[in-house]
Amino acid sequence: MLLGGDGGDCAKGAAAGGVIGGVGGNAVGRQAAQKKVELVQRDKVLANLRGVSQRLNGVETRLNRVLNSQNAELSSLRRRVNAQQVSKSEYDARVRAINSNRQTVKNELQKSENNIVKTRNEIRVAQQKGQSGLVSLDKAAASNQSRLARNRQKLRLIQ
Repeated sequence: MLLGGDGGDCAKGAAAGGVIGGVGGNAVGRQAAQKKVELVQRDKVLANLRGVSQRLNGVETRLNRVLNSQNAELSSLRRRVNAQQVSKSEYDARVRAINSNRQTVKNELQKSENNIVKTRNEIRVAQQKGQSGLVSLDKAAASNQSRLARNRQKLRLIQ
């Protein structure tokens, strides 16, 4: 009976140890999974920021081209208005169309900039919660935010 009791206690102890070990292992597994999720999210954010940066390269090129073209057109129209080859109302209509286009692009750039601000805020919250390795993400986001703001400022409306 004593042997059976000890054996039973050993079995219970082993079972309890297995349960505790399982819970401990589960906690370690959850921590590892959480770290993996954090790393995946960090990688996703980094990939997204790289994509934004690459798209910004194209946007900047096209934006500069369009602005140069619009400015040249406006200079030509001013000369033609002064030479009375084009009416002031035709000039004003074209200025309104250009301003409308610029305002639309400006609004879209502002939306993108607002999204980057949200991303930067999420990065800061994650850092405050102890997630490490996010400094480079914040720097990349800050760079994109700055580029968006610079491009938005190029879109001055014509008076």
